[in-house]
Amino acid sequence: MTATQQENIKPHIGEGIYLVKDVSQILNLDYELCRRWILGYWDSSLKENFSYVFGEKRNRAINFYSLIEFYTFYKLREKGIGATAIRKLHEDLSINFKTPYPFAFAYDYYIESRKQKKFVIIDIIDGLLKNDGKKKLYLKFYLDEFLEKVEFGDNNVAKRFFPLGKDKNVVVDPKHQFGQPIVEGTNIKTQTIYSLHNGGETNENICILYDLTENQVQDAINFHRKSA
Repeated sequence: MTATQQENIKPHIGEGIYLVKDVSQILNLDYELCRRWILGYWDSSLKENFSYVFGEKRNRAINFYSLIEFYTFYKLREKGIGATAIRKLHEDLSINFKTPYPFAFAYDYYIESRKQKKFVIIDIIDGLLKNDGKKKLYLKFYLDEFLEKVEFGDNNVAKRFFPLGKDKNVVVDPKHQFGQPIVEGTNIKTQTIYSLHNGGETNENICILYDLTENQVQDAINFHRKSA
């Protein structure tokens, strides 16, 4: 393993740390499915040139960008696209756009010519490239529902994730609480609110204790109920 790869497998401040149980909860996906895909795909199929998973074998973890990529992978699989085709697409995009996290980008690029090898993206998946004079990459076409939950930064890289949608008050921000779900606009973990709720505290009292609105408290509770 090279020094670069060794550095890649370490968690970095501001990029979040997500165990399998966190991935399952945040993305509202089956735990065993998340575990199988993280260990069998992210930790093996994609690790030849870059390590996407870190931690002990029994407690493997990923960062925020891999969290977004993992859900992109899930949504494409949900559309019936094979893992091999998705891996090939991931490799091609990673090379073309010079990033280890191509599924965590908001693409708005045009491919002018297949003859320009620098920009060639093979037609692995029908529909991802649309012929309309120019060839535009249409990952968004497949991921509309998901993209409504992702906030992208100025560099088009995923910045924050809203597991209940952007109209709710729960956000996953890798720069706060190591990426654990928080009440938007605060640094309060939703788990804290949910634990108080389960302990018998009324929503009204929680609002007073943490200076939150009733909607903020209810959204935090609903998030954990949904993922329970």
